[in-house]
Amino acid sequence: MTLDFTTLYVVILLNSIGIAVVWAGVAISYPKLVAARFWLGALICTSFGGIMLYIEAAESARFWTFLGIAAIGLGYSLIWQGVQVFLGRSARWPMAMGYMVACVFVLALAGDTRAGQNVVFSAIQIPPMIFSALALRSEKSFGLGTLVALAAAGIALFGQSVEVVTNLMRIAGALSDEGYYAFAAWLLMATIIGTSTLNFGFLLMAIDQLNSELAALATRDDLTGLLNRRGMRERSALIAKRAKRQGEKVCVVMIDLDGLKVINDTHGHGAGDACLVHVARLAKGLLRPADVLARLGGDEFAVLLPVHEVGAAERFAEALAGAVSSTPAVHLGSVIETSVSVGLSVWDPASGKPLSDHLQDADTALYETKRSGRNGYSVFDPERGAPATSPT
Repeated sequence: MTLDFTTLYVVILLNSIGIAVVWAGVAISYPKLVAARFWLGALICTSFGGIMLYIEAAESARFWTFLGIAAIGLGYSLIWQGVQVFLGRSARWPMAMGYMVACVFVLALAGDTRAGQNVVFSAIQIPPMIFSALALRSEKSFGLGTLVALAAAGIALFGQSVEVVTNLMRIAGALSDEGYYAFAAWLLMATIIGTSTLNFGFLLMAIDQLNSELAALATRDDLTGLLNRRGMRERSALIAKRAKRQGEKVCVVMIDLDGLKVINDTHGHGAGDACLVHVARLAKGLLRPADVLARLGGDEFAVLLPVHEVGAAERFAEALAGAVSSTPAVHLGSVIETSVSVGLSVWDPASGKPLSDHLQDADTALYETKRSGRNGYSVFDPERGAPATSPT
């Protein structure tokens, strides 16, 4: 069974155009997904290069060959640069343009033989594909899209590598033209399938990233960038599970910005927002990486301190209250004095109570701080069911 090359070329062109339309839609709909523009550009370049090579085959003019190879070299380099950008790295434009020039130079050295040109045509696709696969492989965790892209790159590399080897065998006289053309179309099919599936892998990667961003938006507070109530609930479930497994205590802290309504009424809501951001920044600066800080809404924050005894939590509360009261917030040139009221509670997994109950206990201690004059902290006493200490 043989495959018709002309039909395959048409399939490649139509396939590239179809996928390019998809990437154009993605690039327009999601402008922050910069990698989509690179992958769209790659398809445009390779499609243009394919048309140039088709014209060259019909007119036997080497100008079209050079133009086609340059476009294809740039296209595959853009695939690599798109992967770099997607992974949060910088695009290397000089390298991309330099690679395009190198492809034309290598083609000039290959001579006029079809076998030599085939070697160049296949070889120029290999380095960017390898670099793309290595970049994807360097990631610590793989999603489905990354796995599909890596598998697709492997298929494409197989087809391109065998194409290079068989054409070198033709040049050396170890393989006849008839023997080569008996399976050459199948190698081209491997490249078509590999590059098409590679784009589907990229699409899945983009979907994974967009889903992650949506999940982050659903669990993050827009103003402070901290976890919101939903995010705190999800993290507290994980912390509770770990604490139960290891028998560790967790300190729960509730924080309230004192007088937020007065600040809003006096200085405007922008000033109130600035004070909330100010408190969030100070609190975050006092925490360890394992600690969890969230804004539950309005003027209320919550903190979870895993593997903390109450003494350490008290030191955090005292340090936070002192930092907020001694470091005024600044908004549009206005200096705004602020303070916080803090409530503490300690959750022991052995108690049998859920961790969420201790948020309420800490909240009870917080309101005791407010009743006692604000700008301090109180600790909830589980024996008395009420705060055991007064604010500092």
